[in-house]
Amino acid sequence: MKISLSQKAVWITIIVLSFFLLLKGAEAADYRVTPSIRLGQGWDSNIFGTNDNAVSDFYTTVTPELTLAATTPNLSMQLLAGVEGRWYYDHPEVSSAGYSKNVRLISGWQPTARFSISPAAYFLETLDSTSRSFLVPVDPTVPPQGIATYGLQKSRDFGASIGLRYQVSPALATGATVYGATRQLPDESGEGKDSRTLGADVSVQHTFSQKSSAGVYGNGSKEYFKETPDAQVFGAGLLAGHQFSPSLRMDGRIGMSFVRQPATATDNSEHTTNDPAGTITLAYSDNTFRASLYANVGYSGLSGASQITRQGTVGINLADQFAQRWSWNLGGNFQISRTVFADTSSDVKTINGTGSIRYAPWERGTLDLTGNAIRQQSDVPNGDLNRYSVVLGFTLGKTYTAF
Repeated sequence: MKISLSQKAVWITIIVLSFFLLLKGAEAADYRVTPSIRLGQGWDSNIFGTNDNAVSDFYTTVTPELTLAATTPNLSMQLLAGVEGRWYYDHPEVSSAGYSKNVRLISGWQPTARFSISPAAYFLETLDSTSRSFLVPVDPTVPPQGIATYGLQKSRDFGASIGLRYQVSPALATGATVYGATRQLPDESGEGKDSRTLGADVSVQHTFSQKSSAGVYGNGSKEYFKETPDAQVFGAGLLAGHQFSPSLRMDGRIGMSFVRQPATATDNSEHTTNDPAGTITLAYSDNTFRASLYANVGYSGLSGASQITRQGTVGINLADQFAQRWSWNLGGNFQISRTVFADTSSDVKTINGTGSIRYAPWERGTLDLTGNAIRQQSDVPNGDLNRYSVVLGFTLGKTYTAF
């Protein structure tokens, strides 16, 4: 699938705006550059991603990364880029110097006390479905990506968004997000599984106290497919947030979503349906411990099924530095995805997780032991999958002040 004109426009807008913000605060900015490289030795239980007759192998991995960051009193920006090369001992046909490629831009600019702009963009190309689940950003205003995997095949995801927020009064705030996202499966012939979405989300929120707020939201998107008719998704509902303590906060949305798939030359009937939709996020932070929980249910065109699906997703991330040089993190996702308008409905249930423990014997060096797991059940032919991996890695990196 070629990148459409609208997608190019979104990407160019994000990049130009971000560099404008960078130059805008150049005089007072604090610039930092962090190059790093990770070397690892690992084992993979199912290198071909098959549902039976799994083949395991050991591998060597090399991952160089570069992080650029700029900070001013009213501007923050971070650009991260990395490439993972992976070479299997006995199966060079699976090896690749570009096993995973990842670029991510996060920025924020507050030109006035009331108005702020938050451009963001990401690109990810990988053969590792577990890594993909944790590298694609999660945003309550953007439909979640599917985490299902369909054997050993490359996936390519890219997206961009611009968030706007205006504080009308001390108690009233408005927000808007415009976004575009694409999922491609380059190994599929004819680009039949490629899909993309363009949409917008608007909200109005009233703050009742220092701890509580509530409001309303509305959103809409156009889902584009290759093999099935395009679809439109609309939604509206209530939103709320509450700060239970200095360490714990909850935000949520609950409403209804409506999806419409127009008639085509081969199918002269229009398809419409609606279902409840919502998102809940919990965030906890206490000294060195961090925890976040995310749950979402709604329609999505980015599942990889080349059609509208209804997805329910739950994700969790935990991290702690339990000693001066020791830290750990644990994350997991569970998703149920069901086709909506297909002649024969199909379900895909996917659970994956990652965990690592790290030891930093030196300021510039870190040892880590990392494990990944994915388990999938599906009524799609050859859709079941079990895959596990573990890798012992060593990372060298240093942060430099650029100016």
